[in-house]
Amino acid sequence: VILTADHGLAVGEHGLMGKQNLYDCSIRMPFVISGPGIAAGQRSDQLIYQHNLYATTCDLAGIPIPQTVEFPSILSLVRGENRAVYETMFCYYRDFQRMVRSKTHKLIVYPQIQRMQVFDMENDPWEMHDLSADSSAVRVRNELLQQLKDMQRELGDKLDLYHPSPA
Repeated sequence: VILTADHGLAVGEHGLMGKQNLYDCSIRMPFVISGPGIAAGQRSDQLIYQHNLYATTCDLAGIPIPQTVEFPSILSLVRGENRAVYETMFCYYRDFQRMVRSKTHKLIVYPQIQRMQVFDMENDPWEMHDLSADSSAVRVRNELLQQLKDMQRELGDKLDLYHPSPA
């Protein structure tokens, strides 16, 4: 049995009511799986995409994963190996927003208004304290921005990002 759904809905968080943002309230998805060979009550905080589901169901069914499938199976996670599949995740909303998220931090860039936000996801999971102007977060901000640019290049995303001056 696999239970999942579309990503979330802000429902008032951050003063927003829809999905038109890249805060976790709008981009996270539920993913629950149960069945033979899957330990009950197991949890993982690893980053995954919903697109990983196709290859994973092929693996579970013993069916070869078609070569055209771009997202890997997460069967090892499902079976209890809590090893990272992704170090960072990329997300976008049209030409308005781009995001990169690690387990510990998130960067959201708003190119059209020349703004960005940086969040410490371990200590601020509700994304209430933007660290983008905080001098203690410059290294993290710059690393995430470089990772975001690298992911854009890899994916062919040509949206020009906001380029802050180094702090």
